[in-house]
Amino acid sequence: MITVLSTLVLLFVFQLLFFAWWWALIIPMVIGFFEKDSVTRASLGSGFGVFLLWVGMSVFKWTSGGEIIVNRVAAVMGVGSGFMLVLATGILGLLIGSIAGYAGFSLRKLLIKEYQIS
Repeated sequence: MITVLSTLVLLFVFQLLFFAWWWALIIPMVIGFFEKDSVTRASLGSGFGVFLLWVGMSVFKWTSGGEIIVNRVAAVMGVGSGFMLVLATGILGLLIGSIAGYAGFSLRKLLIKEYQIS
């Protein structure tokens, strides 16, 4: 739960300050790097944090006057409705965050040999 919330809050702040999508790669990778317990918590926690943020931001934009553009983009992409576009955006964020969290956890295991018996 801490991983999800920290990903959500940090990513929200960084995407407000510096408007770029690739923060969804950097923040989960850093959080995955500092996750010591398991690869599942690192990857899925980061992924769900990105998922919740991107779905929340998409729904906010959709309901605050962007209904026409969301529905038109959904029609152009062939996903059917605006809801499906929001869901597709969230699933893409889940995949990006999960892979980045896994990469950060793996990088920690590669660089820091914690449980090595000599």
